[in-house]
Amino acid sequence: MSEKMDDFHGMRPCCRRLEGGIKNRGMRMTIPRQLVAEVLEQSDKYLGAEEIYSIIRENYPAIGLATVYRTLVLMDELGLVTRQNFGEGRSLYIAADNQNDRYHHQLICDNCYKVIRYSELSDDDIELYRQLEERLSARYGFEINKQVVQIHGICPECKKKLS
Repeated sequence: MSEKMDDFHGMRPCCRRLEGGIKNRGMRMTIPRQLVAEVLEQSDKYLGAEEIYSIIRENYPAIGLATVYRTLVLMDELGLVTRQNFGEGRSLYIAADNQNDRYHHQLICDNCYKVIRYSELSDDDIELYRQLEERLSARYGFEINKQVVQIHGICPECKKKLS
């Protein structure tokens, strides 16, 4: 076990963004945090705490489910993960988009929870979103700093399986 844990003293490239988010707030990037970050940043879908725990536990059986939950709560509070409830009565998590981007758009499969993030907006798309911001701001007196748009449906793989 300790040999495997020693591998994590050097941060793997996949979780440097989440590591930076934690360290920039004056916190330590502990081994459990590194393990959770690695699973989240390698996933293209929302995962539950139990799923993350199960993935980590395959190679690191000493990790506890409560540790995974605490780590996810911390990362959610820091804005490093996006937490969603898809009606199952439990929260699912994915690594958050780049927080410096104004537009965060996701296509989410309601069957497998796969997420397709898209940021290649055309000039027409940006104009449409800008107009929406103006209308909402005028109607509600709300200053809009960024947009997070989620579009739910069924991905091509699930659609094929369900047909």
